[in-house]
Amino acid sequence: MKNLLGLFLLLLASNAIAQVSLIGGERIDYYSTWTERTAKVVPQGEIHLSALAVSRYGNYPKTEINSQLLLFPLVPNIGVKHQWFGKNTIFSTQHTLYYPTLGLKWAKNNGFQDQIPESAVIPQIFTFRNELILSHIINPQPEDCFIKVPDLVLTARLGFDFSITSGESDLPLLDYYFLYHRTASYHKHQKLYFTGLELDGNLYRNYNFSINADYYSIDFNGEYAFESQGKIHWHRNSKFSLSGGYKMYYLNSDYGTQFLAIPVIDLVIKLNHRARLQNGLFR
Repeated sequence: MKNLLGLFLLLLASNAIAQVSLIGGERIDYYSTWTERTAKVVPQGEIHLSALAVSRYGNYPKTEINSQLLLFPLVPNIGVKHQWFGKNTIFSTQHTLYYPTLGLKWAKNNGFQDQIPESAVIPQIFTFRNELILSHIINPQPEDCFIKVPDLVLTARLGFDFSITSGESDLPLLDYYFLYHRTASYHKHQKLYFTGLELDGNLYRNYNFSINADYYSIDFNGEYAFESQGKIHWHRNSKFSLSGGYKMYYLNSDYGTQFLAIPVIDLVIKLNHRARLQNGLFR
């Protein structure tokens, strides 16, 4: 009798775990709220392909290789993120290498003479970005909780860019709103320092949200930039999501101020993805 009762309870527990949430008897599947900007790496063997954001591959249990594939033909780039420790609070580092010389030469020869004249000499440039990333789950849940809710994740980041150049150069400053601070390290051994916050969570059922704000300073010399992005992520299933929102730029430089807000859209496809329980979430 005791064995039968134990088996019955085990079946009940298994059924409760399999149903992420029940509303009026309807199964509701939630999807992971963690984004590419958080401290968590993708699981080993998985590939997350993004149209605009960073694409990622989990090559080790706590390490991923990532790249902005849309930029790669003009600005080859490769990054490594390693998750050092943590469960409800996760700490990671991200290191990225960029080679922008190809893109600068392409711009010089393809109608961007207002920024780079044809006579400009472009050196070999290697830019290194180094980041510290800390993510904290605001609503941690007990391990034995059967009905799980999506993680609400707050992420802070801190980092800097520096560049190494080789050869002659008379590359002018690029004063586009999104390029001025990102290319500052190409000149006079300057460094770009940045910090930012992001909040990720569930909005409703298979709709998640993310909103962030980043501050950039060029050598703390009074020139700075502010960027913000907010998106709604619609998950068709555990392997495909579509997102849309805004991207805002504000630049305060020695040449004046610039402000721009534009719509953004992105999609993510997950390869080799397996539905699993991660920090209280299936999918």
